[in-house]
Amino acid sequence: MRPILYCAALLLLLPASAFGQDPALRVEAVQLLEKANGASMSPHLPNLERTDQFRVLDTSSPSREGTFTRVVVQGVGRREEINFGDFHTVDVWTNAGLITTRKSDLMPLEIQNLMRIAPMLFQRFDETDVVRTVVDKAGSAGKKLRCVEFDTIQGQKIQNNNEFCFNSLDGTMVSEKLDADLIEYSDYFPFAGALMPGRILFSSNGRQKLDISQTLVELKDSTDNVLAAPPNSVVRTMCKTYRRAIGQSMPQPKVGYGGRDLDIAVRGVIQTDGRVGEVVVDSTERPDLTAEALALVQGWTFSPALCDGNVNTEVATFIVHFRGR
Repeated sequence: MRPILYCAALLLLLPASAFGQDPALRVEAVQLLEKANGASMSPHLPNLERTDQFRVLDTSSPSREGTFTRVVVQGVGRREEINFGDFHTVDVWTNAGLITTRKSDLMPLEIQNLMRIAPMLFQRFDETDVVRTVVDKAGSAGKKLRCVEFDTIQGQKIQNNNEFCFNSLDGTMVSEKLDADLIEYSDYFPFAGALMPGRILFSSNGRQKLDISQTLVELKDSTDNVLAAPPNSVVRTMCKTYRRAIGQSMPQPKVGYGGRDLDIAVRGVIQTDGRVGEVVVDSTERPDLTAEALALVQGWTFSPALCDGNVNTEVATFIVHFRGR
């Protein structure tokens, strides 16, 4: 399963016999997903302002709130602002490059999830997806749903019980369940010839993580000050040539005895000296191993990224493999 961003894509119809799936089910599943994508893709986006009010839900601490705004002047540029606790950034993109107040490119995981799923995470089926069945289900408030249940097979990794559900009346996406993650869309509203979700709920492993309220309005006044440089900002030029950082020393944890294998995802910034800083854990099944994972990654070394031949920082995700732990 591969996400689609804000552009249409041709959905892949492969010979169902290669997967042992019913060709008619495959065709219906693709048609349902195409209809949902089409319902929420505007044929012509105007200048716009998008506002997301969001709450981060975590049973280990009180809920935290934040805002994300995006102003787009078509063909000219866009401005984004994020306020979440101590994290506050303003980014302005124009043909001249990026003007920003960021102190670091390492965004909190909650903001990364927001940016990934809002305003909507479009999907498509590919050769790794095996459709098992297409069934009718009852949704909230008596809503009738048509749901596609499928597996995703990538080498030895199998995601069972994936499911997309669609509103039988207007064809919009109601929910996307992929492995441990669930995204639920509701309160659709019309915008620029499309239907967009006014509310998005994101859960992982059965626990709610994000509650997003979203609005999109046409921007009537697109004067130059909309994209004006924020105070205390810096200008970043786009790289004409870029080479990513290359690992030099990345030792893994010692192998345990009699336990199981698992991975911990760590995010950080590969600095201009090749060391890793600002490390945070993205996801883990074993909180007792996070300190070891963070300490290990901080000891890794890289040949730093190059922007137009000059050393540059790079945000990266590092996978720490624990074996027998």
